[in-house]
Amino acid sequence: MASAQPPLVFVSYRRQDSSAAARWLAQTIARVFGPQSVFIDTESIHSGDDWAEQIDRALEAASILIPVIGPSWLRIGDEYGRRRLDREDDWVRTEILHALEHKLRVIPLLLSGTPLPGKDALPPSIAKLTAHQAFELRDDRWESDLTLLLSRLEELGLERIAPPAIRYPTPRVTLKELSAEELSAALERLSGWRLVASDIPGNEPRKRSELFRVFEFASFEDAIAFMSAAVAEIVRLDHHPRWENIWRSVSVGLTTWDIGHKPSVLDIELAAFLNELRKGYAPPKAKRADR
Repeated sequence: MASAQPPLVFVSYRRQDSSAAARWLAQTIARVFGPQSVFIDTESIHSGDDWAEQIDRALEAASILIPVIGPSWLRIGDEYGRRRLDREDDWVRTEILHALEHKLRVIPLLLSGTPLPGKDALPPSIAKLTAHQAFELRDDRWESDLTLLLSRLEELGLERIAPPAIRYPTPRVTLKELSAEELSAALERLSGWRLVASDIPGNEPRKRSELFRVFEFASFEDAIAFMSAAVAEIVRLDHHPRWENIWRSVSVGLTTWDIGHKPSVLDIELAAFLNELRKGYAPPKAKRADR
């Protein structure tokens, strides 16, 4: 018995209205669920392809349509001053009509406070678009809204790419998240460190919050020696940094997995230790002036 075809998300949009947002959405879906899970013309159609044929094939294969609707989506016109949506050969209209006629799952995606158009504002053939529950991506809550949308796509059958296994140490102590005041006070004492946010591998677009600093050294040998010298204290604390060596620099990220990838007192202690350890090495070589 043949296995069911995995869900395909078709991202429909107008270039003049939401090109950047639509591409970013498609790239995020591809990163989380795999490139085979999403179709968008800018990424999925290549030089030499028959554009209309590729669109038709993707629509036939799609099980979910996401029309990306921005502030000017409804009123964009053609070179003759006619509203694009009123033309029977308009691709956005065609994509929505196909989805409605073939009973695809339709998730209108509203950008920047754009309301879902009313029935009277749409051509009769696609007026049923208004019957579908819309999803809003708010400018001030983009990441959290996108996380909810990805979870909804997962409910509809998309499967996340299995990330490389990361083995986190078993916690031996109970830690508490630092308050904003405690974190601010610690950063004032920790020269060179700053608070940054980055993706949690395998849980994108969830973010981790970590202390971050780049240490520069006079030589590659000093950079490696610094990392080696830090090992004993890292083992004593049983707290491990995320770090990377590139030539004469060592980039260090400190966060505590046990409290949701946020800084704890262990990160403050290790950051202070690394600052003191760095004092034992020669200053970095002066950079040569560009010619």
